[in-house]
Amino acid sequence: MTRENVIYTRFSSDMQRDESCEDQERDVRKGLGTKGIDASGFRVMHDRAESGTKNDRAVFDELRGMIDRKEIGILAVDDQSRLSRADNAFSFITDLVYSGGRFISTGEGIDTTQEGWELRVKVMELHNSTTIRELGRRVRRGQLGRVLDDGSAGDFSFGFESYCLDPNWAEESRRGPKPKKGVRICEAQARWVRQIFAWFAVDLKSIGWIARELTRLGVDKGHQATVPGWHHQQVRRILTNRKYVGEWAWGTTRTLRNSDGKTKQVPVPAEQHVIRERPELRIIDQDLWTKAQQRLRELAEKYGAQPGQKRRGPNSHHTEVYPKSLLGGLVYCRTCGSRLWVQGSGARSYLGCPNYRKGLCAMAGRVPIDKAERTLIDFLSGLLLQWPGWLDKALSSLRQALTEAAGTLPDAIQTDRNHLIRLENRIKNLVDQLADGRQDSPAIRQRLAEYEVEAEAVRARIDQSATLLQNTVELPDDAWVRAELANLLPTFREQPDRFAHLLRRLLGRVTAEAVVSQGKQRGYIRLRFRIDALGILQAALDNHLPETVVQVVQRSLHVGSPEVQLDLGRPTRRDVWAPEIAAMRARDMTWVEIGDITGLGTGNAYNVWKRWVDSQPPEPRETG
Repeated sequence: MTRENVIYTRFSSDMQRDESCEDQERDVRKGLGTKGIDASGFRVMHDRAESGTKNDRAVFDELRGMIDRKEIGILAVDDQSRLSRADNAFSFITDLVYSGGRFISTGEGIDTTQEGWELRVKVMELHNSTTIRELGRRVRRGQLGRVLDDGSAGDFSFGFESYCLDPNWAEESRRGPKPKKGVRICEAQARWVRQIFAWFAVDLKSIGWIARELTRLGVDKGHQATVPGWHHQQVRRILTNRKYVGEWAWGTTRTLRNSDGKTKQVPVPAEQHVIRERPELRIIDQDLWTKAQQRLRELAEKYGAQPGQKRRGPNSHHTEVYPKSLLGGLVYCRTCGSRLWVQGSGARSYLGCPNYRKGLCAMAGRVPIDKAERTLIDFLSGLLLQWPGWLDKALSSLRQALTEAAGTLPDAIQTDRNHLIRLENRIKNLVDQLADGRQDSPAIRQRLAEYEVEAEAVRARIDQSATLLQNTVELPDDAWVRAELANLLPTFREQPDRFAHLLRRLLGRVTAEAVVSQGKQRGYIRLRFRIDALGILQAALDNHLPETVVQVVQRSLHVGSPEVQLDLGRPTRRDVWAPEIAAMRARDMTWVEIGDITGLGTGNAYNVWKRWVDSQPPEPRETG
């Protein structure tokens, strides 16, 4: 295997010099030369404007892949922090050495061929990660000072803008400390904030309607926007932002970072919040604000989570729980990934991409619902009768997974029993607090209800697992399973509601794309999907697989169908003949001959040829 030697460079911010990578490369080559290593054949890999605290860097990911494939001989950097400032530098370099590679930091004198390199790498990892945390603390300290002075700490929302307190700063040299900035109302955006509150609190428009209207009107979302169009959550944040009534809160969250550099925001205790009253920055008057908050409370009482209600997890789309049609909510645009919406009505109903109407997607084609459902039913009917090889393989894998599951159930039962003991202790403690009157609040009662629901689910899981251990599950033979699958066929046409739920178990996600022949603007729709083999077997073995078994099997069974393509149409005769007609004309055949051969007639044959020729890219011109 041929290994590749690599020089890796990186700088953190787009505010730094772009030449920094080349400067590092020059120093690394010089350092390698002092070691007697010829660096002329080294491959150079740059990460520009990428923080060393993050691991999701494109070039860094490529390096990790090369290490996994044992493709790196020497990896050289100017200093270890260029590679990573996170808490994973040591493990990264260890993996490199394990794969047979060598790490050299020319600026720090680290070389993994020397004794004691592990300690030096570990010390530098600690130094680099601590330095970045200390830098964050200093930045936060400086931001707090600007907040206490009613300046700008970069926390201004839509409707505000920052400005230099010294109006002459822009004319002076940019060297030295950054200028002090203040915050003021941006009237171009503030008028839209007032309009949003008026739509919501006075005109009683929905939050979704407001988001769609802002998108339709092309309202600019401000300096932090990364994607076009407004989302209902952005509107909701505006309606609940107290900065618009002059109350500025700072320091309500802080950033946590894991060993891979991934970050998340966590709340800070209320006593550490900094609240500043800034009446000069009020955009919304108190009466309008009060009306908006009252309506938000009414909506929350009507549609929000109720006391004692089970805590919500990832929300299911309503079409998955209450499907009104076979394909409603099931089909996604292959171009932009959006869920297709029903358009039209009655016999002329279609599924279309909502982003096409917004001008955010090029998928203009629409899925004819009736035709798509008939085609899908016919395909699945034929599939279940044919019993494809991948389904036979899935059944064999299921038998093997069941055998393996029987061996893991005792440990799973013990884990659930330990978890149940902890839940019961928590429930007892909360009940004692409520009974003694020491504490009582909606939050405690909601937590108690959540624990009770979770404990009941764990008890049911333990009972199922124990029953499974006592009564070994044996799958029926293949002939029985095939017969049960054949019995599902009447369901497709006679029980559409049941089939709609079944379809979501079998297919999961279906994508749609437009197939357009060259030179045309319209074509037909192609559906793509994969069939869940376990879902089909579950449908046939509805009463033979306990839920516990299904959960265990799902972790080990990874058998599915190849990708299926269903065309809801086909190329026209003209589309099929177009390249042939072009070839005939290239052989100097007459239009009469072409019309007779194709059966299109001379006029239609000419139109097909003209459209085909006009759609061809122009030939490159020769340059002398």
